[in-house]
This record gives sequence, structure tokens and C-alpha cells, in this order.
Amino acid sequence: MHLERLFADGFRNLSGVEIYPDPRFNVLTGDNGQGKTNTLETIWLLAGLRSFRTRRLAETIAFDRDHAELGARIRHHGASTDVGLRIGGGRNIVFIDGKKQDRGRDYLGKLVAVLFTPDDLRLPFAEPAHRRRYLDRAIWTHDRDFLKAMRTYEKALANRNALLRDHVGRSIDAGMLDVFDDLLSRSGATVGVHRETFVNDFMIRVQEEFSAFAPDSLRCSLRYHAKVGGGCLDVDERAELITAELGARRDTDRRRGFTSVGPHHDDLILELNGRPARVHASQGQCRAMVLAMKIAELRSLERTHGEPPILLMDDVSSELDKTRNAALMAHLDALGGQVFLTTTDAAHILVTAPTAIFNVVSGTIARRTAPGGSEPASSTGSQGA
Repeated sequence: MHLERLFADGFRNLSGVEIYPDPRFNVLTGDNGQGKTNTLETIWLLAGLRSFRTRRLAETIAFDRDHAELGARIRHHGASTDVGLRIGGGRNIVFIDGKKQDRGRDYLGKLVAVLFTPDDLRLPFAEPAHRRRYLDRAIWTHDRDFLKAMRTYEKALANRNALLRDHVGRSIDAGMLDVFDDLLSRSGATVGVHRETFVNDFMIRVQEEFSAFAPDSLRCSLRYHAKVGGGCLDVDERAELITAELGARRDTDRRRGFTSVGPHHDDLILELNGRPARVHASQGQCRAMVLAMKIAELRSLERTHGEPPILLMDDVSSELDKTRNAALMAHLDALGGQVFLTTTDAAHILVTAPTAIFNVVSGTIARRTAPGGSEPASSTGSQGA
């Protein structure tokens, strides 16, 4: 899978930008604030319809525009597909080969990407919510059914919390809470089973990759920590436990105005030699774990989809020491697949595969080298806002 074309107009500082990436490595270089990360964000949005920088897509529209247009041509298993996203007007619209799609579910999966940012390198030390977001994104790129369960749970949680907030200090119809509790328990149990099953399988792949970044004396592991209903329980058993705990904490939730039980309080625990990495591992060891997780995710998605996913790396190389950066680049060289990397210094990108270098200046993207790093190619893109 790779992008043959990428287009962005009215998106942050990108206006009328159109590039034709190399099927292997694409290096976006330039000073900070010029639009490198914005370019990665367009690909991430086209893949999952969510930004990694904001929950409100309307915030990505350029100041002088009322909407933004994103598009890409995807090459997958020998066939090309055009996808597009229009942001603005109170509603975001997706397209496949120029035809509007009424359901996001029909669109998702056309483009599969893995994102790697400096924030990911701090994953062991981050808040649990950050690890849950990482885990959920990794799961639904493998399993579309998880997305439906997650959205059902999020909607039920939002409705229950709204009911609790609106009745703080006042009585609530117990029957209404029973309805929300039942939906929340069932969908929450489904989310928990998906998460735990994925982590147990994914951990084996991470351990295999970890050996490339760490000595044999170190062993990493991942563990899904469910505060209610964890372990080898099926959906029905988990749902029963969550229902009971929601009932036990109902008075507390009514006083506080929010739901204190469910997978939105769970965590992904990273361990080194059986101990929590955030406490007992060095920064370098934690980074080695995250590198292994990203490589494992790429390999796992390749097995799932039959081709490597697209990898997006936002200035990661500058955060790594020379040894780990060299190991990462060697892995990416060997993995195959299309990669987009941002950097202020292209010298950090030490790969042997064909590479195109793009200069990014004030929303303009100009190709500096042709595939393989040969003669300079013509520029593409136009001046941004």
C-alpha cells in the first residue's frame, strides 16, 4: 500500500498543495512551523478521519477559508483508489472515487497508516488516557468491529454522564440509569475483551522486535489492566461484573456527576523484566520498548492487510541517540512499505532505499530530489496562508 498522490487545500497553512510521493521513503524537511507536521496530519486524517492534534476538525481549516479539502490516490494490491475528505459546513464528508459515502465505516480501511511521534516515545510515562488512545487506534486498524463497539460505548458513556451532571443534588429516575447501565456494561465488556485479546497477542510480537533494540538480559511485556472484569472472562461475564460495580457506585456517581466504572479507566501497562517500566526502566530502555511496539505494529498490519501500511514519523529521529536511530532506520529499510518522515535535518535519515526529499516552506512543498536521490525534480505545491 502506498500513496501515489496527496492533495491538501485550505488545511491549516497548506493551500493547493499537491505532491507525488515516492513509494518508499519521503523526507519532509524544513524549519519548524512551515507545514511538515500538517502534511502528516492530512495523511492521518485520510486514513482514520481523526486528527492526532485536535478533536475538533473545524480547527484545522485555514483562517481565511470556510472549508478544507484533502485527497489521496492509494495504490493497494495493484489497483488505485481515490479518497477524499471535505471538512467544514458543520459536517465532514468523505469520498471514494469521487462518490460521497454516507457511512464512515464504508470508508475506513481504504488507507492504513501507523503514526510515530516524539510523544509516543514518552508513552510509558504518559497518562493512562494517552496509552488507551494508542491501544484503541492500533486495535481498530486490525479489526473494524472494534470501532463499532468503541463508538457504542463512548455514546453510552456520554449520555450517562450528561444525565448524572444534569441531576447532581437531585433525584434521578432509576429506570433511566438502568437502561444506560445495561448498554454501558455490554459495550464496555466488548471493548475490554477486544483490548485484552489484542494486547496478549501483540505482546509476543513486541517481545520479538525488542531484542533488536535491547540486550538479551532485558525482557519487555505488555499487560492490559482492567479495573473491573479483567482476566480470561468472556463478554457476558465482564458485563455482569461491570453492571454490579455500576450499581454499587451509583450514589457516588450521582454526587460527582460522572461515571467512575468502565474501560475508560483502564490502562495499558508496559513492563521491563516484570516491573513497571515507568518506574524501573531508564528513558533509553523505555524508548527501545516503544520502538519495538511500532515495528511490531507495522509487521502485524502487513500480515492483516497483505501489504505494509504507510508509516508516518514526525521528527522522531532527532529524539533518538545514534545507535537506536541507526537500528530503526535499518528496520525500516528491511520492512519495505512507504514512509513519510519530517525532520529539520535530512542527515538524520540514514536509509539505502529510494528516497524523495521535499522542502516545506510556509505551506509550500517542493520536491528537491527524484526517487533514488538522483537529479532534482520539478517543484509542486503553492504558497500557503
